[in-house]
Amino acid sequence: MIETIWNTFHAQLLGFISSKVGNKDASEDILQDVFVKVIKNIHALSDEQKLQPWLYQICRHSIIDYYRAKPSPQTNDQATLDALMADNETHEQQAQLSRCLHTLINALPDNVSALLRDSELEQIKQKDMAQKHQLSLAATKSRILRGRALLKKKLMACCEFEFNEQGPQANCQNQCGCQ
Repeated sequence: MIETIWNTFHAQLLGFISSKVGNKDASEDILQDVFVKVIKNIHALSDEQKLQPWLYQICRHSIIDYYRAKPSPQTNDQATLDALMADNETHEQQAQLSRCLHTLINALPDNVSALLRDSELEQIKQKDMAQKHQLSLAATKSRILRGRALLKKKLMACCEFEFNEQGPQANCQNQCGCQ
């Protein structure tokens, strides 16, 4: 099960950690720590439907530990630490939006859903995707743009967005099967 979790989530979690830490080596170290915690505590997860939020919660705590362990946090580090500690509700909304995105991407036509998964979820470069899917780079870019437009249309149909100083906030309804 741990191998499946790693294969499914490691790229997403590394991207999340990197966005908060900004250091590739530190991000990879934190990700390793996260999976050590997952291995030690997987038995405590009673509902597999809550796996993704649980993983992100472990990531947030590991990032907080990373900043706390630094000898003297700089102002920017302290701001990041404060933001991480204050975003429980936002994180739940992000997890809900992430589940919705996965559902909606999987519901798209096959010729664009695979490319969107590679592009948006796995963050594979378009040149590498073109080779993987045996397409020209132009065709790959075109399908990704078409897929993003379809995804946006579906997302706007089932989620309400509010834009404020914390950034975009989404409230997804169950009508599109995202819950």
